[in-house]
Amino acid sequence: MRIRSSLLPLVASLVLVAVIAAIPASAQKAPDVLKPGEYTASVKAIVCGGCASLIKQTMQGMKSIDAVSVDSAKKTVQFAVKKDATVKVADLQKALDAAAKNMGMGADYTLVDLKPAR
Repeated sequence: MRIRSSLLPLVASLVLVAVIAAIPASAQKAPDVLKPGEYTASVKAIVCGGCASLIKQTMQGMKSIDAVSVDSAKKTVQFAVKKDATVKVADLQKALDAAAKNMGMGADYTLVDLKPAR
């Protein structure tokens, strides 16, 4: 009986690892701080032709972000965090939320599935 009870924590750990591994990457939590490198994300609601330029302008207005490109058709954004810089995701999203509010018309620049570019 002692052997079985000593294996229980190991089995439970293996099950937990398997469950976490089965969660799609899009469902896993995005980082709180972005380090130098390239990133990609989906944007919730790009509603007009002006959205792409407003998103790009807003992001490039942040001193730590460079090389922003927005694909309106695919509703995606790619950008780089400059070398020796970091960006708090909350600060980035706050700036994008303000830009979406200024745009109006149902624009929602919430970044979804934010991850390092491959």
